[in-house]
Amino acid sequence: MASGLDNQKRERLLSTGGAARALSVTPDTVLKWIKSGVLPAVRTAGGHYRIAERDLVALTGAAGSPQPAPSGRFVYCWEYFASDQGTGDACAECLVYRARARRCYEMSGLARESGFAGAFCEGSCEECAYYREVVRRDRRVLIVTERRALRDGLMEGDATSTLRVRFASSEYECSAQCAQFRPEYVVVDAALPKRTRASLCSHLAADPRVPGVQIILATRGGDGSGQERAAAERALPCTFSLAELESHIIGLEVTPRMTA
Repeated sequence: MASGLDNQKRERLLSTGGAARALSVTPDTVLKWIKSGVLPAVRTAGGHYRIAERDLVALTGAAGSPQPAPSGRFVYCWEYFASDQGTGDACAECLVYRARARRCYEMSGLARESGFAGAFCEGSCEECAYYREVVRRDRRVLIVTERRALRDGLMEGDATSTLRVRFASSEYECSAQCAQFRPEYVVVDAALPKRTRASLCSHLAADPRVPGVQIILATRGGDGSGQERAAAERALPCTFSLAELESHIIGLEVTPRMTA
């Protein structure tokens, strides 16, 4: 991490406290954003976090509110609540930690005798900062489709959904949305022409404006070349609801990826 600090020595670097004051949040919130990959940071030789001022500007975005960037890895609850000194003793002894469980909220109903520590559980899971910020956080999703019926159905979706959805119907519109909206997920409709699908997957995977973007193919089952499927996450059915899309995306984040 030291080299990263050297590379940024000409930039204005803020402590977690300074970043918290600039964003009007608590230092703990800044630390949690860093640990979850939302806010880039480097470490000093003494182990303290420093945040580049430009990364704060990128985080707040044009609207002045945090715009999370994909972190590329899932953040466990014990990582989220860890201090600078690491994971606490209570978490280290918890069944969730020992089982490396990704859905701690599904184990919260277990009795303490079973080994569930619940060290940071204060009320319901819906009230938990980890659940809200990591599991139920807003996710930016771009859907590339020419089908009006699919688009209209999703626009009438559940108002309680955590997904922020935009649409594109061509490669040009997709590129413009990558610059303005910075999607974390892109759903590519398999009903698009084969050449268009392949080009979209290839360009999205290499687009530096959306690092770590995850591509989801909406397919009828037999659609999509091997190359497309290699670039795409596990496929959705060709027709889906907003609730099904949200469940699919959360499932991708909390399910370990298969390796060859």
